[in-house]
Amino acid sequence: MAEIIQYLDNAEKVFVFDLVYPLSAATEQANQKKLNAFGMLAKLNPFKRPKEETVLLSKHVLRYEPFWHVVTTRSVDYSRELTYPVDIGNAYANKVVINNKEYSIAEQGNKRSISLQAVEYSHRKINYEDYLDGLSRDLKKGVLASYINKYKVQEHTVLELSEAIVPQLRLPMLLQKIRQTLDAEVINAHEFQEDVVTVEKVYLYYRPVFAFEFTWTTEDKSGVIEVDGLTGEVIENGQWFKEKLQAITTREMLFEMGSELAGALVPGGGTAVKVIERITAS
Repeated sequence: MAEIIQYLDNAEKVFVFDLVYPLSAATEQANQKKLNAFGMLAKLNPFKRPKEETVLLSKHVLRYEPFWHVVTTRSVDYSRELTYPVDIGNAYANKVVINNKEYSIAEQGNKRSISLQAVEYSHRKINYEDYLDGLSRDLKKGVLASYINKYKVQEHTVLELSEAIVPQLRLPMLLQKIRQTLDAEVINAHEFQEDVVTVEKVYLYYRPVFAFEFTWTTEDKSGVIEVDGLTGEVIENGQWFKEKLQAITTREMLFEMGSELAGALVPGGGTAVKVIERITAS
């Protein structure tokens, strides 16, 4: 049968965090840690290590890094065929008739029983919620969740952030990850009557991060110190991302960056609910 993915109305949203940590404080933090921007080997090398006078700030940027918050539910109606053993307490009975059907009594030791062929019909809901870094890094999920719980955000339908980073984890990849996680739940069934994944939230968040690039002038090397624009946390040996969004990007453009997604949408799905179908083995 077909597995269906449906979106609730307003399931797709984009949020941007308000900057908390100022540039002046971030710059001071970065300058204090600049000698650590070139990795541990450079820092510990006793013969050739960066020094205050040889490490200079070359450029800095306030960029916005993406992460996802997704909430989904898999709702499954299914059936399975099985045999119910029924104990027979009467030691003298030699057969049982139920609804005009005769059942022979099996004996095993002191236990006497009959076997009833049955079909169980079941309904199960599997909930899934996760926080995933939009740049596919292995960040602590608790940290991403804490941003949402602690800091102020603004919802955007049009994004005007010239330094917003393009998500590497695109929506089609995210949907595939969700489906793989939900499908990993073992359901013992002979037949599925309905299998629906409801996407309740697929929220894209952009958080501010300062990046300071330092040049080690005597070695012609560069390194990056990052400072979290919400918490002020410093990340040594950071990264400088080049792939940025267009100056003005709509919410629809952000959620339809993957060309494979457009081909997966079922025509006539409507504006409130979009449906994706995947054929699976029956």
